[in-house]
Amino acid sequence: MHIAAKVALESPVQNQRRATRENILVSTTMRASGNHGVDIVIRNISSLGFMAETNGEFEADQRVRVRLPALGTIIARIVWVKDEQFGAEFAEEVELSKLRAILAATGAAPPKRARATRGKTRTTPSGEAPNPSAPDSSVIIG
Repeated sequence: MHIAAKVALESPVQNQRRATRENILVSTTMRASGNHGVDIVIRNISSLGFMAETNGEFEADQRVRVRLPALGTIIARIVWVKDEQFGAEFAEEVELSKLRAILAATGAAPPKRARATRGKTRTTPSGEAPNPSAPDSSVIIG
């Protein structure tokens, strides 16, 4: 046992996630076959699955249906459960465009068009930030 601990300490810890996760905060419902819906709060999501919290009781390997904004009901499998948190894997990978729609619908990410200008400050020809209360001076009369 002492040798196994030493090997574990010397082995580099690697992130075993297969897809990038996006942090979100979405209240929705989920249900196992034959049961009533239970409230859950999704904390992060990827194209392969999600992590959530609930007061309901679920078990690993249980098949569930979860309602997602902009996508509808989708089937998933509970992979792990720890206290009130659990991780689930979608039965089928969610397309990137549909994942973006979920993120945009929840406010977790801006729509695709808004991303192009996010973090960039618009400036006037003189290099100054525009005055939002000033009339638009970009009109050319010719």
